[in-house]
Amino acid sequence: MRWAITFLKKPAICLFLASGLLGCSGDTVPPAETARYEFLLENSTLEMKDGVHLAVTYYRPSARTPNETFPVILEMLPYRKDDFFALGDYEYGAYFAKRGYVVARVDVRGTGGSEGSIPESEYSQAEIADAEELIEQLSKKSWSNGNVGMYGLSWSAFNSLMTAHRKPPALKAIIAAHGSTDLFYNDVHYIDGALHIDSYAHQIDTDNSMPQSPDYRIDEDYFQNRFDREPWIFTWLRQQQDGEFWRKESLKFKTPLEVPAYLIGGLLDGYRDFVMDVGRTSKAPVIAEIGPWNHAWPEYGVPGPNYEWRQKAVRWWDYWLKGIDNGILDEPRWMAFMRTGHPPATNLAAVPGYWRCDKQLPLEGGPTQRLYPQIAQQLGNAPSARETAQTLFYRAGTGMAAGGWWGEQTGDMAADDAHSLIYDSAPLTEAVEIMGMPQVRLRVAADAPLYQWTVRLEDVAPDGKVSLVSGAIINPSQRFSRLEPAALIPGEPTTLATSIHFTTWRFKPGHRIRLAVANAQFPMVWPSPTPGATSLLLGDNTWLELPVVPVKNETSPACALSPPEPSDTAPFGKEAKNDGPVFSSVRNEQTGDSTFTTTNKVAWTIRDNEYQSSESYRWNVNDAMPANARFQGERRNVFTISGNEIDLSTKALIESDALYFHVTFTKTLRQNGSLVREKTWADHILRVHQ
Repeated sequence: MRWAITFLKKPAICLFLASGLLGCSGDTVPPAETARYEFLLENSTLEMKDGVHLAVTYYRPSARTPNETFPVILEMLPYRKDDFFALGDYEYGAYFAKRGYVVARVDVRGTGGSEGSIPESEYSQAEIADAEELIEQLSKKSWSNGNVGMYGLSWSAFNSLMTAHRKPPALKAIIAAHGSTDLFYNDVHYIDGALHIDSYAHQIDTDNSMPQSPDYRIDEDYFQNRFDREPWIFTWLRQQQDGEFWRKESLKFKTPLEVPAYLIGGLLDGYRDFVMDVGRTSKAPVIAEIGPWNHAWPEYGVPGPNYEWRQKAVRWWDYWLKGIDNGILDEPRWMAFMRTGHPPATNLAAVPGYWRCDKQLPLEGGPTQRLYPQIAQQLGNAPSARETAQTLFYRAGTGMAAGGWWGEQTGDMAADDAHSLIYDSAPLTEAVEIMGMPQVRLRVAADAPLYQWTVRLEDVAPDGKVSLVSGAIINPSQRFSRLEPAALIPGEPTTLATSIHFTTWRFKPGHRIRLAVANAQFPMVWPSPTPGATSLLLGDNTWLELPVVPVKNETSPACALSPPEPSDTAPFGKEAKNDGPVFSSVRNEQTGDSTFTTTNKVAWTIRDNEYQSSESYRWNVNDAMPANARFQGERRNVFTISGNEIDLSTKALIESDALYFHVTFTKTLRQNGSLVREKTWADHILRVHQ
């Protein structure tokens, strides 16, 4: 559930009305298109059955004819629609409202402008029940035509999928970008089943503790429902294994989806596998797209190429919510960007490659190419004649070249490969293109009950530079069952298997295909506690299987795509500063110390109010003492509302030893420079196969 504040580009022409509503008509679409609706921006509330009022901002088209009604598009988030996301939300609310849709942007109960207590965690049963009730209420509004869609990126993609599974009658279709169907394996808490401490875990606990907008009252109700609530980071650390906590809203363990879904993923996003998970099982129509970007919408995701997905979104909504037969289901329903290979880089504006379109999603069981690690660091078409053990020494700080999760652009992987077992194919004589989820099987043995394995698929250029294609982590305690984890038996061989995360890539002639295997992926996952070594047993049970597809000519007819359109900028505010995020990694080979840091600062104004937010995070580990890993986080929000300065800062510290995670989280609230309240939570949480 990562998120980023997005600010906008181009002003709209708007009118402040005496009623306090904001009328906007700043049309940035080409004049040749159909005339657009003017719309009103209105803040209101919706009352739930238990009496809690949820805050909603409506982007509502102005009717052109008497009794004209509109479909409703619901987006539900905890990311504070009145301050943190006010400017970014406007871009999408304005776009869809001008095209004849009411957009209802709602804060999750207990967050932002909504009443109630902060929920027990993300995607609580109360949250999804609220979504069902919201859909029913919105469908019955006097300006509604009775049809509702739900959409969003990240958190609101997650709850769109979860709500759709419950099939509320008025919900006709959804759009989900960067979602998940498996909250234990494919979210930001336990990546691939291994503990992941993300900056998000600190951000959300800080931002959820801010006072309720728009009044920002600091009173006993605020302390009881927000400030004094235990941070979620404790909840997540107490749930170190898969089970009911994670599965109660995970679609992977439920019946197939029966609501039509438009799915969007990114090849540099940690959640990209959900597109295939939903697309292959859904009983309702699905269209799906996976582009080369990170955790972002397709019109601005980095790197490009980009396109205007909102045009297709309007056609999707027109079909399902307005009943317009526009042929969208007769067009190719699957589109993915084939990366045609590029040198390692962290600043690409656009990835070389081309779009591939098809009538349906790729099916499982397609053509594959199996390659076997062999002695002399080779990757060949046949297994070794006899099982051979190769020793892998555990270096806990290995992995920083791949970044903080399976996403974002990466530089040369040589630093990580130096502490990995690597196996290279012979130089290719012809291009090989892959699309899908490569499969890996490893036969291993270890000298301690817990290790982690990481596998990376890489491209080695003739000049020796190494590009990351994709990867995956294996927590071996889950090798037999995710629900009944079991420690390794030291010295006893066992077989591990996993899918590498969805990817596309062209391995060019002259390049080599590389499989890299290590026991650490720092800071992406928390280091296992015991220094030592493992063995990789080469033979029939250690292999890599690639999902190959026919190589296409890049000049062949491409998918029908429109360039990104300019977006309307919110007329009531602007960004003042945006420094970050900035990443840094330092490894000392002599001492074995590894440090990874991120920092970020942003400031903006909304009407006459000023907002600032800053954060810094640091991960540390030493190769000789991997049990004693450490995470430190600091975040500070300073909001000046009508001259009243509210300053909330938080500090988090997670330290581990061989048996426990030692966790401390402190919230400090100041008002106009004076200390109002400070509260610290601390716990020692037993390590359980992590």
